[in-house]
Amino acid sequence: MRFFFLLAILMAPVTGAKASEPENEFAAFDRFLEEFRKESGTPALSAVIVRDGQIAWEGYYGTYDDEGDLATVPETTYKIASVTKPIAATAILAESASGELHLDTSMASDGGWKELCEFFVANTPIPFMAGGEDRHGNPVPPMDCRKPTTLSDMLDMRANGDASVYNPIAFARIDRAILGAGGRDLREIVRHRVATPAGMENTALGWRDPEGGAALRYLAEPFHVVEGRAIKQPLPDDDFRAAAGIIASPRALAAFDIAFDSGVLIPSAMIRNLVDAEIGPLGDYRAGWFLEDWNGQRLLWHSGWNEKKGSALYLKVPEKRLSLIVLANTEAIWWGNSVVKAEIVESAIALRFLEEFAS
Repeated sequence: MRFFFLLAILMAPVTGAKASEPENEFAAFDRFLEEFRKESGTPALSAVIVRDGQIAWEGYYGTYDDEGDLATVPETTYKIASVTKPIAATAILAESASGELHLDTSMASDGGWKELCEFFVANTPIPFMAGGEDRHGNPVPPMDCRKPTTLSDMLDMRANGDASVYNPIAFARIDRAILGAGGRDLREIVRHRVATPAGMENTALGWRDPEGGAALRYLAEPFHVVEGRAIKQPLPDDDFRAAAGIIASPRALAAFDIAFDSGVLIPSAMIRNLVDAEIGPLGDYRAGWFLEDWNGQRLLWHSGWNEKKGSALYLKVPEKRLSLIVLANTEAIWWGNSVVKAEIVESAIALRFLEEFAS
């Protein structure tokens, strides 16, 4: 494949929590993450920094099994929750660029789309479905069941109207809409368009992925911290959707990051559009990414949250050619982001990273 040279890059020497090296530019951030893990009661936490197209640093902290016997290692995998979205969106854009999928495909190609919308709007208090406001008082319009939402609209989180509203329930119906319009299974699209060409080794696209065995063997078991004590949780049983389901290590996500930036997965012009897009004071959501400006720099990012089970953070600073990936087997990384305002600077980890490496 075109991008297997990534494997050589990913194996380049790096620094990290397990290395006995002299003080370096990442040492303070390394200590910060270990302190964060301990203070939050998180058993396992993994992190990777990608810079200039290669892994610049990685750190692995704690243990990832319920007995505390297995030290967290580069192979340790996590359910990355909603960090799945930019990966799935990239694969869908690549499938469209090949001519095998049309972005003007109606989400109503999913036979249950209208029924789902009407049920959730009428019968649930979920703000991104029925409407309401976020914790800042910003209005959250209800999902618009009359809107002729297209696949392109959904990748930009426009199921609720003209402005973006983070709507993971609607996003999770993307695979059904693609199948309903005669397209390929989403797992096949993501494997063909992203995971394989990017060299995302040991990655499971959901529990039922026939090629995901290695990722499942190294999975960090989920924990919920109660009064400082980490309590083991049952494994979530959700499979793969556009909204969530990937099980991967930070190195696998780094492989995606490097491939994404190189223009191998989707045309570089599409990436440039994300960096150059005009956004308002609340930020925006485009093509599977939150867009936010910080100190004059465009940020692309996504968070992931499995309630009481795990969390994830993926942050890109395109103009610096810099990315951060952090995964944990508790919900410690999650900070309760608004559904209408992009605010990654509310994340203690993200803000520390930006201040140290992107200022």
